[in-house]
Amino acid sequence: MLDIGRKLQNLREAHGMSQRALARRAGISNALVSLIEKGKTCPFIASLKKILDSFPVELSDFFVPRPDAPPRTGVPRK
Repeated sequence: MLDIGRKLQNLREAHGMSQRALARRAGISNALVSLIEKGKTCPFIASLKKILDSFPVELSDFFVPRPDAPPRTGVPRK
């Protein structure tokens, strides 16, 4: 399963952006960005689209596994 929060955090950090700056650019609350990154909430597609519009990333590309990502083992997460 895709970890949206972790992937978003990696994307944000790769672009040298703080949670606050991302929230401001996306027009959402800083708290929502934090909750998503911590895996405490899953964003609506509309919110995720607003967030990803802050980066050079298409919504569809966000869900494509990266070729350099470690292979999935099929072991359930705890």
